[in-house]
Amino acid sequence: MKPKALKKGDKIAIIAPSSPTTKEKVEKAISSVEKMGLTPIVYPSCLSEHGHLSGTDDERAKDINDAFENKEISGIVCLKGGYGTPRLLNLIDYEAIKKNPKYFLGYSDITGLHIALNKMCNLVTYHGPMASSGWINNLDDYTLKYLEKSLFSNIALGIVENPEGEQIESLYPGICEGEIVGGNLSLLVSTLGSPYEIDAKGKILFIEEVSEHNYRIDRMLMSLDLAGKFSDCNGIILGTFTKCEPDTKDDNFKDLDLMTIFNEIIGKYNKPTVYNFRAGHNYPQPTFPFGVKVKLNADDGIIEFLESSNV
Repeated sequence: MKPKALKKGDKIAIIAPSSPTTKEKVEKAISSVEKMGLTPIVYPSCLSEHGHLSGTDDERAKDINDAFENKEISGIVCLKGGYGTPRLLNLIDYEAIKKNPKYFLGYSDITGLHIALNKMCNLVTYHGPMASSGWINNLDDYTLKYLEKSLFSNIALGIVENPEGEQIESLYPGICEGEIVGGNLSLLVSTLGSPYEIDAKGKILFIEEVSEHNYRIDRMLMSLDLAGKFSDCNGIILGTFTKCEPDTKDDNFKDLDLMTIFNEIIGKYNKPTVYNFRAGHNYPQPTFPFGVKVKLNADDGIIEFLESSNV
């Protein structure tokens, strides 16, 4: 299911399904959404706090369900990431969402919702900047271009290029096609063994991460490997691994570097694979849809979105 492309003046729900933030940042997020020509509707979770969460599980899930069911709301933008979405997955009304497909945007911890909405509702969703970070301080020309395309266009995204000076590199050659799925590595692993476990069969798997030592990246990639995700998929896109550094152990033993880890875990499958796609915890960053067909040319480092994500 594809949401309708937005138009200027549409009402947009701002929700906080993960960690809390300050009232000041919420106010700035409101202003940022207004500058995009959209009408922000702030849901209660944005101004709530429950320890490390932006409200209780019931409160945050209610905001998601209410925003999808509200006929006046045309799209949903997550305020920020952090942690919290796995606690909501059993509380979401997927049948109601199937009847009310809408634009849905976020990344990082929002991966938990991307996976569930893609799998349980077959809904196209969008990986991109959130209202309290990207929309406030980081709408450079590159980021803004791809955000506006995802919001307002019903034309296929086509070839997504990196920001100037950054190259999409080939790790393993080959050309493949498939529906793109994925997101943050920690969240992909946290849903393994659940009804929301990512389905990578015949698909192109996108992975990014932030602030994890390399040995933890190794462990999480191995979890995906043991679950058959790399053998199932058609190809792999490695996004940014921001602030992911080796950890020095006792007696000065040091983690393997990331390229060695990628080669040893992913390489044995000889699937078309690229790295340094500048999507993840970094700016500039593109907004792109999950759940649409993509052509991955790992020979030349080209990622091409073949179908529209909006109607």
